[in-house]
Amino acid sequence: MPSTVMWFRRDLRLGDNPALLAARDAGGDGVLPLFVLDDALRRPSGAPRLAFLYRALRALDEAVGGRLVVLRGRPESVVPRVADEVGASSVHVAADFGPYGRERDGRVEAALPDRVPLVRTGSPYAVAPGRVRKDDGTRLRVYTPFYRAWLRHGWRDP
Repeated sequence: MPSTVMWFRRDLRLGDNPALLAARDAGGDGVLPLFVLDDALRRPSGAPRLAFLYRALRALDEAVGGRLVVLRGRPESVVPRVADEVGASSVHVAADFGPYGRERDGRVEAALPDRVPLVRTGSPYAVAPGRVRKDDGTRLRVYTPFYRAWLRHGWRDP
């Protein structure tokens, strides 16, 4: 049985996904790849967006050797249940910085068994929002200075 769960959300990369690497490096007997079809996100999506999502999930499933678990429901119910069923020692995700994502992750974290942490590693962005700032720590509001500061800050290699 896998000892970690990699809960994929918007970041479906394999080759340079920091959260997936952290799940792998957590040790144990392997990683269970999981995707939850969350109605709060699915319901407002149009047909083209859903078709793209389903194609991306099929490609991800092929890339992980047909082991991707796709379940529909509320993440705060599905993720803890899966983690408990497989005896996972941790659940790994890429950090989500949007209002819904932060709230959802908080609900999932609260619903996980005490022994199973929700481990946030990296983000779907080259640099996490809020990290690139002016020298005085305030936000940049114009693109060119932001771009220059971003280049100075750098980002993780894949």
